[in-house]
Amino acid sequence: MNGTEKTKRRRIMIISGDESIIDEIKNSKNALLCKSLILEAEDESMDLTSLEDNSSPARVKKNKNVSLVCVICGAPALGYNFDAISCESCKSFFRRNALRDPPLECPRDASCKITFESRRQCSACRLVKCLQNGMRRDRLLVAEQKAVKRRRRDDDSSLNLDTSLLYPTEFMPPSDANIVFLNYRQPSPPQTRSGLLTSEDLQRIESIQLLYQNRIELARDGLPWNPSEYSLTFLQKLNSHSVPLIRLLTFFKQIPEFSELNVDDKVTLIKFNLLPLLCINCTLSYKIETDQIVETDSDVPWDPSVIQEVYGYEGYLQMRKVFESFVHIAQYDHRIIQLALITLILTKGFSAGEGELEPILNDGMAVYRAQNYYAELLWKYIETMHGRHRAISIWSKIVTHFITWQTLHKRLRDNVQRNLSTTDMSELLPLMKTLFHI
Repeated sequence: MNGTEKTKRRRIMIISGDESIIDEIKNSKNALLCKSLILEAEDESMDLTSLEDNSSPARVKKNKNVSLVCVICGAPALGYNFDAISCESCKSFFRRNALRDPPLECPRDASCKITFESRRQCSACRLVKCLQNGMRRDRLLVAEQKAVKRRRRDDDSSLNLDTSLLYPTEFMPPSDANIVFLNYRQPSPPQTRSGLLTSEDLQRIESIQLLYQNRIELARDGLPWNPSEYSLTFLQKLNSHSVPLIRLLTFFKQIPEFSELNVDDKVTLIKFNLLPLLCINCTLSYKIETDQIVETDSDVPWDPSVIQEVYGYEGYLQMRKVFESFVHIAQYDHRIIQLALITLILTKGFSAGEGELEPILNDGMAVYRAQNYYAELLWKYIETMHGRHRAISIWSKIVTHFITWQTLHKRLRDNVQRNLSTTDMSELLPLMKTLFHI
């Protein structure tokens, strides 16, 4: 073989999801010529591993048991998100804030050091570091595009279902409660399918997630109860409910459609709807691994003993079943719960059963329009992100769980009132007196 016919080294790329193939190549005599890369796949639940030859043995990397570090905060990372190696927290942060308008501003000199411990202290500097380390704003629409493809596949293979029962104007359960569940009537399926989320809808959903997170900081100075102190007595544990309730109320006050309502109408909606929403809201702070509810690291966690002390053991068991149903939805997609909370605070007649008569709203049409907007946004989000067929299933479960919780909450609230002594009532926080209609 002469010099002109000498074999040249070729560069070969092998893309495979089968690790046995990769291991076999690496165990061969050419192992030192191999380099592995983890590339972001079209489906976020998959990894594509590519092997290519490399003349430098020092650049050999193993795919198995590799320890990735977030380039933003230094936390353990699982792979690439928006074109940068990042942890789940920074991935979610970038998704929420990359398109913020107006942009984030640093309260100091824009030179905050972003680490695992300090990453929540300055959002502006954290976003700058995300962009400096390769995260791309244009990748934010990738999830939307994937969801549209899933929706189209679901539409093509959807069953001929009678969905009229999934769009109720009112629901009359066979119990002692007489409830109007939703004043809003969902658009017919053909209209919904053609009304996918617009860019404004996507920005609104991202902003809602940010507003929900802001509730902790905004309510920090206005809490009537110290969340870092342990509650020992029945009264203390009941009064400790005021902390997540005020934070949830702070979240609602940031929603433009709610803040612009008639003042008396807002008071009515808060008085009759806020307390029933506490259980649903807590699913967003539930830690499965510890079986605790904790909204922020400085809070004393709620465990089953707190719920049992306030609502009794039987009440706890009943509440647990409903709570776990909502937890399943929250773990699947927490934004569904956030949008549902807004929809429900705007629901006239959400509080179930007899008791103090709920006043007539001064501007019922304004409340109706606001609820109509968020109920439609909720449906469009579920259908766009999860497909029409799955959206019908999710929507029906949400409706069922809500109605079950309505009737159960009325019994639990009445039981708490019966257990309150005269002394307890005098020491009950004003907010709790109002919400328990005492």
